[in-house]
Order: sequence, then structure tokens, then C-alpha cells
Amino acid sequence: MDEQNAEKDTSSERTSIPGRSWPGASLHKSLKLGWRWRRLRWAVVAASEAAQGHEANGVRPGSQEFKTLYNELAKKVEEYSHESGDPMDTLKANLPALCAIERLAHPEPGVSQNRIGLTLGVMLSGVLGSIGIGVLIGLGTGMAHWIAHLFA
Repeated sequence: MDEQNAEKDTSSERTSIPGRSWPGASLHKSLKLGWRWRRLRWAVVAASEAAQGHEANGVRPGSQEFKTLYNELAKKVEEYSHESGDPMDTLKANLPALCAIERLAHPEPGVSQNRIGLTLGVMLSGVLGSIGIGVLIGLGTGMAHWIAHLFA
């Protein structure tokens, strides 16, 4: 009787969850991840080309078009990261176009899009430069006058 119970216990150990422990499960998962990686790369390339087109048409960084592109890509990368177990930083390192789109969607606040400061700086340096040149010419003329008196 113990032998019959022992056989039942071993037979329950042999049953497994379908799709997780069959011999080709790891190969299937790696092939599936490989195709997902290729599709992700293709999506990033397509979004990068779209972003370049927007830039060529004069769309400013931080506009809604770039934010939409980045949000769609970020969602796909996050799904792939969750499925593959790769950290987001690794995926961003392997997909440099994603970082470029992120910079277009969220430009650094230090980059000034207002050029009034630059214009004022150029005008101020022009005024001060012309005054400085006038002073130098005056000094040169005055010195030439005194030098002429010394030798005359």
C-alpha cells in the first residue's frame, strides 16, 4: 500500500504547469524577447525619424509632438523592461535615440529660448567698445601731439 501511495506522490511531482517547464520554454522565451527587442528598436528608429522631421519643420523642443512620441516610446520600453527583467538604465544606454527624443520632449530649463539677454549683451558691448576705441584714439592723438612738441 505504501508503494501505491509513493507512486501517486511521484506522479504529482511530474505534472507541471504547461508552458513553463517544457524543454523548449527557455528557447521560446529568448526568441520571443529577441523579436520584442527588434520591434522595440524599430519603434525607436521610427520615432527618431519622426522627431527629425518635426525638427526640420521648425517644431520647438518641449512641444506636444515630442512629448507624445516620448511617452509612447517610454511605455513600450517599460513593458519590455518588465518582461525581460533588464533595468531601464541599461535599455536607455542601448537605445541612444530614446535619450535624444527624451531631451526633445523635456528640454533642460537652463537652455534659454528667449534671446533678449543675448541681444542686450551684444548692444552693450557695441556701445562700450566704441567708447573704448574713441578713448584709445584720443590718447594716441594726444601722445603724438606731445611727442611732436618734444622734438620740435
